[in-house]
Amino acid sequence: MLYVSSQRAPAYIAECLESRLPRVRTSHVGTGTELAVGSDSNNSYFVTLTPLNAGSVIKVMHPANAPDDPPEAEMRFDIARCAT
Repeated sequence: MLYVSSQRAPAYIAECLESRLPRVRTSHVGTGTELAVGSDSNNSYFVTLTPLNAGSVIKVMHPANAPDDPPEAEMRFDIARCAT
């Protein structure tokens, strides 16, 4: 699990991640945005973007039995690029 805060709005981060990562499905829950990353039948990562003041809190979960697709290093890099 990974928690990060960002000065970027959730919509910006979601759009940025969608442009960098393959197979991203986006949904909105209340004021938050959820991204499922991975194949349709087996999501590798779940990203929750929650508004906080003018920015966001980013929560990334990777289930223990989920495949590493995309690789964790790539996922971390893309989140860092989109959060700054």
